[in-house]
Amino acid sequence: MSYLSGKLLGYCGKVLYIDLSKGKTWVKELSEEEELMFIGGTGLAAKIICEEVDPSVNPFSPENTLVFMTGPLTGTYVPCTGRFAVAAKSPLTLGWGEAHSSGFWGIELKKAGFDGVVVKGSSKDPVYIYIKDSEVEIRDASKIWGKDTRETDKLVKQDIGDDRIKVACIGPAGEKLVRYACITVEPEPEGPRVAGRTGMGAVMGSKKLKAIAVKGSGSISMADPNRLRHLIRRLLPLIMSFPSTQIQAAYGTAGEVEVFYEYGDMPIRNFGLGAWEGIEKLTGENLAKTIVIKHRACYNCPIGCWRVVEVDGIKVRGPEYEAVASLGSTLLIDDPHIIAKANELCNRYGIDVISAGVTIAWAIECYEKGIITKDDTGGLELKWGDGELLLKLIKMIGEREGFGKLLGEGSRLASKTIGKGSEKYAMHVKGLEVPMHDPRAFKGMGLQYATSNRGACHLQGFVLRIEQGERMHDLKIYERVDRFAVKGKGRIVAIMQDWHEVLDSMIICKFLAIPPAHVAAMYSMVTGRKTLLPELLKAGARSFNLKRLFNLACGYSSKDDTLPERFLKEPLKEGGAAGQVVELEPMLKEYYEYRKWDQNGIPTGELLEELGLKEIGEKLLSKVR
Repeated sequence: MSYLSGKLLGYCGKVLYIDLSKGKTWVKELSEEEELMFIGGTGLAAKIICEEVDPSVNPFSPENTLVFMTGPLTGTYVPCTGRFAVAAKSPLTLGWGEAHSSGFWGIELKKAGFDGVVVKGSSKDPVYIYIKDSEVEIRDASKIWGKDTRETDKLVKQDIGDDRIKVACIGPAGEKLVRYACITVEPEPEGPRVAGRTGMGAVMGSKKLKAIAVKGSGSISMADPNRLRHLIRRLLPLIMSFPSTQIQAAYGTAGEVEVFYEYGDMPIRNFGLGAWEGIEKLTGENLAKTIVIKHRACYNCPIGCWRVVEVDGIKVRGPEYEAVASLGSTLLIDDPHIIAKANELCNRYGIDVISAGVTIAWAIECYEKGIITKDDTGGLELKWGDGELLLKLIKMIGEREGFGKLLGEGSRLASKTIGKGSEKYAMHVKGLEVPMHDPRAFKGMGLQYATSNRGACHLQGFVLRIEQGERMHDLKIYERVDRFAVKGKGRIVAIMQDWHEVLDSMIICKFLAIPPAHVAAMYSMVTGRKTLLPELLKAGARSFNLKRLFNLACGYSSKDDTLPERFLKEPLKEGGAAGQVVELEPMLKEYYEYRKWDQNGIPTGELLEELGLKEIGEKLLSKVR
């Protein structure tokens, strides 16, 4: 059974709209032009948001629109394509917000006949949405409101009477508008997957939307499934030959702790140290010996980087690299059991582990320097290496209680509230806390953070792979790249950002490292339309520039394309990046020129014309202050 309504296969051709204020639902058809220009995922989400949302809107107001979007490869034979994207104006950055998750929720949505769900308005009372094929219900969630994500998953399934449905939900953090609350996907059993960054769970909470449950009985169309299957079989040995892939298969993403530490890339004590003996306890090998009990894989994945650990007698998802670093080395905590407990607490409350760890690190450093006192913390003593303090603070953040209310604002807004020079120790870009890769170790990552549309983001380009020695011939990156070099980084960062826009629109897991030309071939085999790589890259540039325009209309400017002072002026004294700072200005100049932006970081009219964004671009630029 196929729900295809357009000419391109791989798409359902329909987007479900739900207005919670009015209790109404309707369906919009996707045109072939929209599918080709924006592909899907965050590209298509950006198109919808930029057309339908006023950039000046309060992120917590009913006028903010929340978009869930799959891509043409979601649920196909292509490995690791159980993914979907979520986008809205972010309550954390006050600009473009997006997050991504794996699992089976996106696949079920496509089987139900929809490429995406657009949620408008807000409900007066708690509700959840139940989608079963073409039937859509807005159901009462008053008895579920206040429950953690694991409890929510169980209660929604019980209410519907089907334990096979897929649930995306929020925990107490999203309900209480913690600005970096996440959306938790399929938390039971041994889950969850998480759409983690930029506070999409808080937007969901502001709409009194507790969960979206989906069940589909349709099929996902592919134009040439036999050729696609044959191509994938030939590609698998190449995919599994990459050292990073082999490490992740053996030890999960935390398997790269030792590698990143040797580069001076892994953050220690709020990015203030370059070496620490506690790293030995945080390696993937040690986690395997101490807390990991088995590993699992996402949809159709040959790697299986997902680890299961046991916490207080319950089998739960183990900490990824980002959690090991943000809840571990960043806070000088080296106990794997504490980190696993903290990770599970974040998952139950629905809290982004990166923003939580970096915000807590900001608070501890400010306390150490006397900027924050016990009068601010409610009597709590903040200190490095205190695992019990970490667990207590996560609970306080999730409940928005006491000092946790301030920490739930994120490091940028919290530091503005405290003042007294505390802003210097807030490690964020555009309000989004810096992820677990120190840009002094990979300077291209510094430029990527500074220019990323959602703030400091390692996944919108992941340039450090190029700076580690990988070459992308399909993208015309032939040269070996010195990680400490500055020249040439503007071009490389822009190319990689555009390519990752393509991946986030398809939508496909980036750990696979499928060569770009093969991705284009897969897209052609799924959709039935011969599409070459340059056309996909142009779609990636279109998506990236559209998000840039939205941020400009939200009030951002070239002055915000920067990094925390620590990375620009304070070299580490030891470790693999000792003596290095990020020389951002020359990279930015090269980057702007390559992007065809003017000296103020604004896309030129020539570029907007070239990308087919003239009309919507001029509309957004008219709002630039």
